[in-house]
Amino acid sequence: MVALLGAVALGSGATAWATWAHVIPFVAGHEYFRLRSVRVACDNPSVQAGSLAELGGLYDDTSLWQIDPPAVEQRLGELSWVRQASVSRSFPWKVSVDVARRRAVAATVSREKVYLVDADGVLFQEVQPERAPDLAYLTGWDASEAQSERARRLRALMSVLEEAGRRSYRVSELHMDADAVIWMFTADMKAAIRLGTASRSSAAFERLAVALRELAPVVDELRSIDADYNDRVVVRGTDDKFPALVTARLDRANDRAIAANPPSAAVPAPSSPAPVADPAATRPSGEAKRRNG
Repeated sequence: MVALLGAVALGSGATAWATWAHVIPFVAGHEYFRLRSVRVACDNPSVQAGSLAELGGLYDDTSLWQIDPPAVEQRLGELSWVRQASVSRSFPWKVSVDVARRRAVAATVSREKVYLVDADGVLFQEVQPERAPDLAYLTGWDASEAQSERARRLRALMSVLEEAGRRSYRVSELHMDADAVIWMFTADMKAAIRLGTASRSSAAFERLAVALRELAPVVDELRSIDADYNDRVVVRGTDDKFPALVTARLDRANDRAIAANPPSAAVPAPSSPAPVADPAATRPSGEAKRRNG
């Protein structure tokens, strides 16, 4: 009796499946579920909605049952400029597509080509050098042959660029040498600034801020600034007379400060390390070329 009931149940299931096997194609292929409307929202003004729908494989008269949103999202996500794609179906005949583009925060030179870089460190678009937007250049990170090491070096440059932005530096180039030491070039100073490795850059920025306050009168005559020492900042001028020039100008600035604040009301000097003029300090190797915006 048990065996007989099991056979009946199986037979009923097989019959039901056979029925649905005929119904599903009929319903899926019915005119009522044909795609008639695709709503596209995209923040890239250079891309037309119709072309984006086609790139996703969304064509008129396709059955909504046959459209696979994750598959469409994957196809759109393979476009280099797409950061995120979201696709949804609204029965009986509508599909919505939302696409967010990557936004360039820097440019980079790799294998003698110029690319735009987004905040995630993704190289998403090749551009002609003369048409590159006014962005900071990231260079030297691709010196390694290992892809994982190149990615790590690029992320390190991105983190330093982000911190420089928070500190209001107008960076024209960040260069990483073979030893992962980072040099910064800005649009506001002629000097090349040595920050050290990415892990030491925060402390270097603090020392740099102190040095620039003290060297403000002669900042245009600096050739290089090394902020990678633990207890000092080493600077180099454009000629051998620079150390004496720095001393004379800082003495005059100090005299003015004393005149404005008599000794009885003088504020103690901060304990931050003072800059040291060093004619022997060197600039980065020749491949680091400063770019001004």
